Amino acid sequence: MNDTIIAQSTPYGRSGVGILRISGTRSKEIAYKILGVLPPARYAYHATFFDYKGVAIDEGIAIWFPYPNSFTGEDVLELQGHGNPVILDLLMKSILCFEGVRIARPGEFSQRAFLNGKIDLIQAEAIIKLIHSTSAVSIKSALRTLKGDFSKKINYLINKIAHIRVFVEKILNFPEDDYVIHNTQIDLNLKSIFKKINDIYEKIKIQNVIHDGIKIVISGEPNVGKSTIFNLLSCKNSAIVTNIAGTTRDVLYEHIKIKDCIIQLIDTAGLRKTNNIIEKLGINKAWKKILSSDHIFLVLDNTRSILNQKTIILNFLRKLTHKKKVTILINKCDISNIQPFIRKYYNGRTYIFISAKFRLGIHLLKNHLKKIISGLMSSDAETEFLARQRHLEVFNVIIKHVKNMKKNWFILKNIELLAEDLKIVQDLLNKITGSITSDDIMQEIFKEFCIGK
Repeated sequence: MNDTIIAQSTPYGRSGVGILRISGTRSKEIAYKILGVLPPARYAYHATFFDYKGVAIDEGIAIWFPYPNSFTGEDVLELQGHGNPVILDLLMKSILCFEGVRIARPGEFSQRAFLNGKIDLIQAEAIIKLIHSTSAVSIKSALRTLKGDFSKKINYLINKIAHIRVFVEKILNFPEDDYVIHNTQIDLNLKSIFKKINDIYEKIKIQNVIHDGIKIVISGEPNVGKSTIFNLLSCKNSAIVTNIAGTTRDVLYEHIKIKDCIIQLIDTAGLRKTNNIIEKLGINKAWKKILSSDHIFLVLDNTRSILNQKTIILNFLRKLTHKKKVTILINKCDISNIQPFIRKYYNGRTYIFISAKFRLGIHLLKNHLKKIISGLMSSDAETEFLARQRHLEVFNVIIKHVKNMKKNWFILKNIELLAEDLKIVQDLLNKITGSITSDDIMQEIFKEFCIGK
C-alpha cells in the first residue's frame, strides 16, 4: 500500500482516447512533473503531457482526485490522452521512473478501495460483474449492488443479530433477571431474522441461476434424439448425430440467449448399462451434470410402449437426489403419425411430443423454454441486487445454523447453543461484506479484475 501504482484503464490498441490511472502518495509529484501544474480537484483540466525529461509527448485531459475523495481513497491522477500505444507507453515509462512507482496488479485499484473502506467486498464483486455482464438484467442488478443495495440488507441482518445477542448475553450472565421478557424479545427478533434470511437466500438462488445461466441438461437413453434436439435448440451442429447407439460419450455445451437470460444447454451420453469403460465414464459425467442442473429434458422414444416409458421415467426420477424440475420430451412422434403437442399432467410435469428429425414441435419446446425463464424472472428479484456463488455457499451454511437455532431455541430452549449459532451466523454475514475475510478469499476475488480497475 506504500507504493504508488499505475495502469492503463482503457483496452490496449489504437483508439480515440487512452487513459492512464495513477494512485498513491507520489501522484501529486507526478502531476507537477508530467503536467507542470496540479490541476484543480475533480475538474477536467486540459494540459500538455511531458515525459520525465520535460519533452512534450501528448496533450489531453487530466483529472486530479485528492485523498480521501477518490475511488481508491488515495491521491489519484487520471491522464486522458490519445489512444496511441506508443504515446501511452512513453508516458507510462516516464511515470515509472519515479521511485516507488510500479505497474498495478489486476484489480489493485479496487482492492485499495476495499482496504481503505471506500467499498465493501460485495461492491467489489459487483464491479467485476458490471464489467463482465452479458445482459441488461445483470447490468441493472450489478449497478444496484455497487450502490450498496445488497450490502444494506446484509448489514441490517448483522445489526439485528447483534441486537439479539445482547438479550442472549443478559440471560447467560444475569439469569436472575426477568427471563420471560427476554425470552419474548428473542422469539420475536429470531422469527423476523429467519424470515429476512430466507427471503435473501431465495433471491440469491434465483440470482445465481439468472446471472450464471440456467443449466438445462438433455438426458435419456442412447439413440432417442438427444443430440439432434441439442443441435436444433443451439442452432449449431456441435453434436455428432448417427443411428449408432452411444455416439455421444462426453458432455457438450452450448449457450443460447432467451428473454435476456443465458441458457447453458448440456448434451450428455446415453444412459444405459454398459461394460464399455469409456462409455461408463461418459455416463458418470452425465449423471453429475443431471444432478447439478436447474432443469432436465428427459428424452424418450415414442416407438417404445407406454409401460416402458413410465418405467424409464420412474427409474430416472428415483435416481435424482434432490427435487428437480423435469420436462419429458417424447421424440419420434412422426413414426406413429402423431401431431406434436404439449400437455401438463396432474403431477405437474410437462410432456412435449416432438419429431426432432423433421423439426416438428420444436416451436413448442422453445415456447416452453421461455416459460421456464419467465417463471424465474416473474419477480423483481432479478434486478434487486447481484449475488455470486460465494454468497450462495455462505448462505447454505447460514441456513443450516438457522435450522439449528429453530431446534435449539424454540424446541429445546438451550440458550448456550443459541448463543453459539448466533455468533457463527454473524461471522458468516461479516465474511460476505468483507468485515471478516481471509487473504486467500480476497486475492481470489481481486485476481478476477483486469489491470487498471
